[in-house]
Amino acid sequence: MRSENQNKIGAGKSSRFEKIERIPPLKMLLYMSMAGMGILFLVVIFLFLHRVWSMPFSYSYHLPKLFSLSTVLLLCSGFFIHYVPMFYKQDNLHQLKRNMRWGLVLGILFTLSQVVAWYEMTKSGIYFSGQAIGTYLYLLSAMHLLHLGGGLTFLSVLYLKVNRAAIDPIRHLVFIRDPFRRMQLEILRTYWHFLDLLWLVLYFVFVFAL
Repeated sequence: MRSENQNKIGAGKSSRFEKIERIPPLKMLLYMSMAGMGILFLVVIFLFLHRVWSMPFSYSYHLPKLFSLSTVLLLCSGFFIHYVPMFYKQDNLHQLKRNMRWGLVLGILFTLSQVVAWYEMTKSGIYFSGQAIGTYLYLLSAMHLLHLGGGLTFLSVLYLKVNRAAIDPIRHLVFIRDPFRRMQLEILRTYWHFLDLLWLVLYFVFVFAL
């Protein structure tokens, strides 16, 4: 009985390793990158909160109103991106293009709203240099925007590929049966949801800390 239990335990462990080994290298790279980014943001958020808690109670910072608008824009963008792999499986390139286009437009609007929010912070007296809390506000939002820029670039490239495939029946047939394209769209969705979650964490940290 003991040997049988040991075999079962060993089989369970090996099956877990086999599942990990079956993960495509590109997806594994994505997961490792997200883990690294998550740790980096956690460290900077901790430093930001430590600085806020060490400040006297008399200080006053007002979060830009555009941060709230940009949060809605990014969540709406994530909503459209979420259904991208599903439309690919359904061979519905029309809806696939539509959702990718809306995700791209809303992502760009989020970027513009963040830039205007920085201008709003500057007008209200919150600068990148000279004030530690202001530095962290700019730094955290800029770090997120930098990673979003990578996502927007990836989304733009995929959108162009989908657009080319949609106007050519041969390309359409090849594109819709390419497992690598399907994996790329799944990676896009995963990364976009990660950016959504990351910004939500930052937004609520800003709201409750300031």
